[in-house]
Amino acid sequence: MELIKFSESSVVKGLLLSSYDKFGPQPKYMYPKEVTDQEARKFKIQNQIKLTFRDYMQISIKNLSLFISNIDYSDYEKNFQDISHFGIVPFPDVKLTSLTFFHYIKIRKSEKPTAATFSVLVDENKRSFLYNNIDRFKPLILNFFNKLDKEFSSGDKTREEITPIFHELYLKIIEIEKKPYSAITSKKKLKILMCGLDDAGKSSFLLSVDRKFSRLIGLKPTLGAEVTEKSIEALGSSIFIWDLGGQSSLREKYINKAHIYLYDADLIFYFIDIKNRERFEESFEYLQNIRINLKQFKQKPPFIFILSKGDKDILDTQEIIENIITVKSKLVEITSNDNPEIHTTSIFSIFSILRAFSSGISKLSPNRELINLNLKNFSNRVEVYLSLLLNSDGLVLADYYSPKALSLLNLQSSQILEDEENLRNIFEITAPQFAVIYKIFSKFKTLQKDETIFKISDSVIFFKKIQIADYIMFILFLMDDETKKNKINELLPDFLYRTSDLLLRYIS
Repeated sequence: MELIKFSESSVVKGLLLSSYDKFGPQPKYMYPKEVTDQEARKFKIQNQIKLTFRDYMQISIKNLSLFISNIDYSDYEKNFQDISHFGIVPFPDVKLTSLTFFHYIKIRKSEKPTAATFSVLVDENKRSFLYNNIDRFKPLILNFFNKLDKEFSSGDKTREEITPIFHELYLKIIEIEKKPYSAITSKKKLKILMCGLDDAGKSSFLLSVDRKFSRLIGLKPTLGAEVTEKSIEALGSSIFIWDLGGQSSLREKYINKAHIYLYDADLIFYFIDIKNRERFEESFEYLQNIRINLKQFKQKPPFIFILSKGDKDILDTQEIIENIITVKSKLVEITSNDNPEIHTTSIFSIFSILRAFSSGISKLSPNRELINLNLKNFSNRVEVYLSLLLNSDGLVLADYYSPKALSLLNLQSSQILEDEENLRNIFEITAPQFAVIYKIFSKFKTLQKDETIFKISDSVIFFKKIQIADYIMFILFLMDDETKKNKINELLPDFLYRTSDLLLRYIS
């Protein structure tokens, strides 16, 4: 007897475990059971969503194609069997969106791992339920798969044997639906906080992102919390940026009323004036107070640390080098993270700011890792050293770096770790300039083509405009042979087709 009873009023419409067997992608366990085509049409008239076996099969094919791409499966499982990713994948044909977990399972101990995907299917108009609660779903699904892995280790299981594990997970998901973090709507609204002491560079950072350079002169301190709505092209969502003034009285207000200012933040940029060593301790204390309040709310938004005012002419001075070392060491201590994300920026380098902002925005996307995986697979197929996917404003949406890129620099082995990071920095900072230049020249209709080649020493940069739905994007490749662009152009349509829905659902 079926344990799981799906309510028509529920946002959750189904659970699906798919795997890649000798016949290709297959739906393995489906809840609720599939209906006939005739039954599906009947339910559609009643405005209810019921899935046929064909629907489940199409979902399985799409999910698994995102996971294993076009790479030979036998090679893929050998090299990538430890990979596990979450992603939010739309299925417009059946009016559903899924939170999908991409994972390898072992049906028997002696067999090789099998590529599998597990999807929580919800009404596409209520997909914000997935975005708003993804951090609550993740531990539930990981625990669910731990149980499945143990069950499958002794062999394949019947639907009856496996149903209680699905039922247990479903009940926990319904509990989340009853008590979501925020209202279930059709559109995700994002809250980004800009925090730090007064004169730490928060407002200048935002103005630089907006490219409102004329307003930088005579900039006045932020008095209170200035909340502004900004729409970022190609990310499919509006974000609300809270620029929290850093004066002492205001900081006290934010901490005392944390349920208003700090609660439900999706991302926090924390600013430290790298030149003002005298206020480091004051800044660290404020950061710790913020983190204490977030812990009380049981929320863990990602932090991006901005070391502001790192102008080029002072970065190599002993004072600033020591300041950076001090700040990084303290941030490691405060966050209990050996590798907190830290960016040194300057208003005289818009691209250092854009890179930091871009990195922060990418933390909001549950699809970032999956897009990166597909970009890596594509890059390996076309044999390029480095690739970056950017939106029209130059924000880096996905990236891939190969250690082979370092061979272009003829580095000694002792230099590799440091210079790999430098190489990443160089391209992430300079890549947005190509997008900006392209937009300027396109405006005056001086560009005749959607791609261009730059030759630098022994390497070639191939920069190309692409379009996904109504959005203009760009893709940049570093390679050693200009003729590789032909293979890129040949295989790029398949990559874009495969990842277009992930990009269009980058945030919501």
